[in-house]
Amino acid sequence: MADSTINRYNRKAQKYGQRWQKYLDHTHQRLLNYIEVDPSDIILDPSGGTGLLTQKLIDQNYSFDRFVVNDPSDKMLAIARQRLSGKSSISFDNQKVQDLSYPQNYFTKIICLNSFHFYEKQQQVLNQFYNILKPSGKLYILDWNREGFFRICNQFINWTNTEFINTRSLPELQQMMTGTKFNIQTSHSWNWRYWKFMFVEGVK
Repeated sequence: MADSTINRYNRKAQKYGQRWQKYLDHTHQRLLNYIEVDPSDIILDPSGGTGLLTQKLIDQNYSFDRFVVNDPSDKMLAIARQRLSGKSSISFDNQKVQDLSYPQNYFTKIICLNSFHFYEKQQQVLNQFYNILKPSGKLYILDWNREGFFRICNQFINWTNTEFINTRSLPELQQMMTGTKFNIQTSHSWNWRYWKFMFVEGVK
């Protein structure tokens, strides 16, 4: 993730949840409709932001062994620490996603929500995800999909933002994941308001 993106999220961290509430509600609930979480899971949220996903899992009575909330934005992560304080099964980290330094074969699941388009080195990130997942571990990605009418919206977003954005189509993401040896289990594409989204589940 580019420094300009990290700096932007540091500036808007306090108002992030309020400003994007409906968007976040939609994408989080859609994700929860697709994923499975087991009590033995060791989970990484590589761009966990304010810890909203983790909180929603807890609120909906999902259980897991350990959950790592990582985010390169200090201000966003500070909100996550406050939101999830006192929960011993949750830890926090502050690494850039392309530089993740966890042991190989460590996590059972990685949940990448609303963030893949921000990654400068997307193939390197997928390689990192593959390496730190255990055999049969799952990678879930939910993000924008630049197909159809949203290609116009996506171009406008690129023109009006200073940070790095590289949105993928569903076929592009699937190809990148299979190129990293992920076995695609499930994929979905849908429209919501003027957004177009995609979800992909890959297994190591």
